[in-house]
Amino acid sequence: MVIELESFDNTDRQRKKEFVKLPAKIMQDDPNWVSPLIVERLAQLHPKHPFFKHASARFWLAKRDGHSVGRISAQIDQLAWQHDMPGMGFIGNFDCVDDAEVAACLFSAAEAWLSEHGCDQVRGPFSLSINQESGCLIDGFDTPPFPMMGHAKPYYQTLFEANGYAKAKDLYAWKSDADRTFPPAMQRILDQYEGRCVMRNFDRKHYKRDLLLMLDLFNDAWHKNWGFIPFTEEEFLLIGKEMMQIVPPDFIKFAEVKGKAAAFVAYIPNINSLIVDLKGKLFPFGFLKLLYRLRFAPAKSGRIALMGIRQEFQNSLMGSTLTFMLLHELHLSTVAKGYNTVEMSWVLEDNKRLNKVMKSTGGKRYKTYRVFEKKLMSDRDE
Repeated sequence: MVIELESFDNTDRQRKKEFVKLPAKIMQDDPNWVSPLIVERLAQLHPKHPFFKHASARFWLAKRDGHSVGRISAQIDQLAWQHDMPGMGFIGNFDCVDDAEVAACLFSAAEAWLSEHGCDQVRGPFSLSINQESGCLIDGFDTPPFPMMGHAKPYYQTLFEANGYAKAKDLYAWKSDADRTFPPAMQRILDQYEGRCVMRNFDRKHYKRDLLLMLDLFNDAWHKNWGFIPFTEEEFLLIGKEMMQIVPPDFIKFAEVKGKAAAFVAYIPNINSLIVDLKGKLFPFGFLKLLYRLRFAPAKSGRIALMGIRQEFQNSLMGSTLTFMLLHELHLSTVAKGYNTVEMSWVLEDNKRLNKVMKSTGGKRYKTYRVFEKKLMSDRDE
């Protein structure tokens, strides 16, 4: 049967809804799939979302016999072009039936659009940015994803590689249990630096101040890392507004050295465990179910989604100390509230320091997400 592609932008409400709902159809036989909230995904694609103030995007649905069988997006982010990635285009939101022809049509359409707009290389998948869901799951299909982490079918990797995509970088997800033990060396470091580092929780009375402090710490900590694209203030404040609806203040920790904020960590309750049966729908009754569960049957697991150590302290004993202290204090707060599992994700495969810390504190690397790259022919090459 002939494959038809429908191309649209983020002002097309009808196609956006179909685009957002398609993964549930592709994943319907996967017991570990958790449908994200439809209203949340539509909000991410809204033209007024702050991402689109520095980026443009195009979307495609692949149809066969009138039924959607695949989707993809292509993005050009001006902030990436300004931060050592000129000419880099991005793809994301890739979901597809196990069909090489459908996948080839989707990739070709996205690549052609990127080439037409001056891109000579493509990287992904990102939905829509590296600061959102990143990478294609290639290992660890037997457990559900945590919030803001993707899920995939095992054949997705094959479809990427069959269309000329090669590994750019792997991203690791680590999981730890509440009964893990911290190594003696870690305790000695904590004892040695006791009093030199001051810990505090997020202060709701100074909500915007602390969110902007997190933004400053994050952008400073990560700006030399592979693939870095800074959060804008508007983007981060929006994330903070959403995050603080479910995150207790003591699940966000700041570390100060000599009166100056030096590091932070943020732990997000695993809301996926509370919405798995909602099938992405908040209405008419999903909203009430979620409110009840948040209050009376909260999640018992969560994800360390954000962490940052100022550059001046990285690659030093103080940097390791700050990491240990944040993780230790966070561990005490989450266990006190009955949380028994933490995922830390994602961590770059070549971040030796953090991967070593996670392993030494009882973590198990249990999922791997791969970011792919491919060279393109752009108008500049003609």
